[in-house]
Amino acid sequence: MKQRESISAQKRQAREHIIKVLYEMEIGGLEAEAARKRVISHCKDPDIRRFAGVLLDETLNHMADLDRIILSVAENWHPSRMAAIDRNVIRLGAAEILYVDEVPVKVAINEAIEIAKMYSTENSGGFVNGILDKVARMKSEIRDNL
Repeated sequence: MKQRESISAQKRQAREHIIKVLYEMEIGGLEAEAARKRVISHCKDPDIRRFAGVLLDETLNHMADLDRIILSVAENWHPSRMAAIDRNVIRLGAAEILYVDEVPVKVAINEAIEIAKMYSTENSGGFVNGILDKVARMKSEIRDNL
């Protein structure tokens, strides 16, 4: 059990680090390769390093699709109007739901909610939950149209 908790904690830390580099890419102009190096170097365990690399790559490789998906499910909320942290948490959570099959959908949503609560506003958890829940319910349809 301790090993499992450790892996979960390491995956959470990897997700948090990915959110930070996505934010820095958007706000500060960090390049994708530099972001990838930061994320990978942050992870000590090879399995976590692989997980983090896949998650970051899927998010970056599908950013335009993710923004279109978010726009389609976030009623009256264009991604550009969202807080930068919320937008990147939602992008990461949606990428995990849609492209990282090793992670159960509920886990991806719960992780995104917790990260939003830690790094954004008091209301961000509910906002992130609402959008990612819609993405999850439409997963099959979305994947068929990609």
